Amino acid sequence: MIRNVIKFTSLGILFVALASAIIYGIGYWKYQNSPEYRAEQNLKKLEKKYAEDPYGGETPEETLRLFIDALKKGDTDLAAKYFILDKQEEWQEDLAKLQEKNLLDETILDLEKVKLSKKTEETAFFTLADENNIAISQLIIDKNLINNKWKISEF
Repeated sequence: MIRNVIKFTSLGILFVALASAIIYGIGYWKYQNSPEYRAEQNLKKLEKKYAEDPYGGETPEETLRLFIDALKKGDTDLAAKYFILDKQEEWQEDLAKLQEKNLLDETILDLEKVKLSKKTEETAFFTLADENNIAISQLIIDKNLINNKWKISEF
């Protein structure tokens, strides 16, 4: 009699454990295929890319200087790396077009005239003004909070 009770109890425990494992497995599978999981994974990949990105200065002024230096050397690929990751391909193409049209020197001259107009802990605004002191262009450099490098976000 006790053997039957032990067998029955053991089978019950085994059944509950198996059912729990199946329910957990189904939930895990659903989670792995959910948009939330994919978004988390994409975010982790992006954070890793930003953490490993060596380009940018310790200050916004240094990033601007490095960007101008790369343009002076005609290295538009390097110059594009001083932009935030999302915009690097776009700027690589745009800078290459400026180089083809022989407009890099003019761009460099303008960049050398920009003045820091506002700076916060995470963003620096540089403004280019004309001879009447009217702003004609703005350059925004943001701090990458993952690796503390400053990157150009708007130009």
